[in-house]
Amino acid sequence: MQTKTGVTEVGKPPEKLKHNNGSYLSTKLSVLMVSTYPPDTDGIASYTARLGSALRNDGVRIIIAANDRDWKRNSPYYIFSIIQKSIKSKTKIVHIQLSYFMFGNEYYTGLFPLLELGLKLLDKRVVITLHDIVQKSNLKGSFLKNHTKPGFLSLKRWALEYYTRIVCSIADRIIVHSQVAQNVLAQDYQVPIKKTQVISHGIDQSPFKANKDSCKINFLKNKDQQIVTYFGLVRNGKGLEDLVQAWKKLKNVNAQLLIIGGKHPTLQDRCHENLSKMVKELRLESSIRFVGYVPDELLPAFLAESDVFVLPYNEWGDVIASSGALSILAPYLKPIIATDVPAFIHLKNTGAALIIKKGDIDGLASAIMKVLSDGRTRNSLTNALSKWLPESSWSVVARKTISLYRELL
Repeated sequence: MQTKTGVTEVGKPPEKLKHNNGSYLSTKLSVLMVSTYPPDTDGIASYTARLGSALRNDGVRIIIAANDRDWKRNSPYYIFSIIQKSIKSKTKIVHIQLSYFMFGNEYYTGLFPLLELGLKLLDKRVVITLHDIVQKSNLKGSFLKNHTKPGFLSLKRWALEYYTRIVCSIADRIIVHSQVAQNVLAQDYQVPIKKTQVISHGIDQSPFKANKDSCKINFLKNKDQQIVTYFGLVRNGKGLEDLVQAWKKLKNVNAQLLIIGGKHPTLQDRCHENLSKMVKELRLESSIRFVGYVPDELLPAFLAESDVFVLPYNEWGDVIASSGALSILAPYLKPIIATDVPAFIHLKNTGAALIIKKGDIDGLASAIMKVLSDGRTRNSLTNALSKWLPESSWSVVARKTISLYRELL
């Protein structure tokens, strides 16, 4: 996913922070944030850059401990590297942006509680944002096979359940992006509600402006064609196979489908190769284009020229997570078609997207046809989207996050 890169250490002059006991701390609020980070291209890297920028605007000093710079994935030494960074930074709060297997395969992931314990021994306040959660009923072989080596799946199911419980029990506070995620932690993993806080995923409020050179892009064969765009990682679980099959069902539509994005930086699958093969077998090469990764300065031109955005995810009924792609697409105020997975629950509740059942290929085809051909539907969707955007601005997310930090201090 494309990102707007952020600075590594940001902040304003010191401010006085009031403790619960009435005393004052005469240093500014300072946080070490552990995460993947641009130039990494995953969604958490983009999230962290945007959150860091919003926190900076509210006067928080943010120090980033980034993958491939401050610590290394698939190495046990990430624990020592992050602890060393926390000591050097002299921050009281360590905020970890966590997803399953962010630190590597199942063996290195299993070491993560040792990092938490090390930070606690140093008297750090540990905040964890859980970017994905799996319900116990969905801890099936298919999920584990996609993310771990084959074998010992029953043992891994048990280990992943207790790993989640242990991680949450050690942390001082857990941030999740939805009420659904909070409920799953409470019901499936016995995490007390009072220990978790729902802070929605931030949404950009205005589209990024295109670089002057981007106007030279001529990616449309026919200027009369409408453009339907998928933006995000090209990997299993994003429903791209459903999208290609749905595209085949469209009749008498002068439109082009753009698939913008590339492979996941760490997950290994053959989604891109299989999609390319499917497009050729269905003879759709003339109307489906794989754009690949687009530089940040050129991406706005593609998104601004799009008529419809489609997010056909079919995995995220099992994995409860938010969509980083949505946060980038939404401010362009184009009609959005999405599936009924937890990532888009807010869009469903506000009518800010046309929601279809995940895996429903015929429904997806009908939705695309309806949005392309019905101006009233397009206007209704974009009006609802424009009203919803301010509720999830990064400034709102930053203020709620700062409030949590101050409670811990």
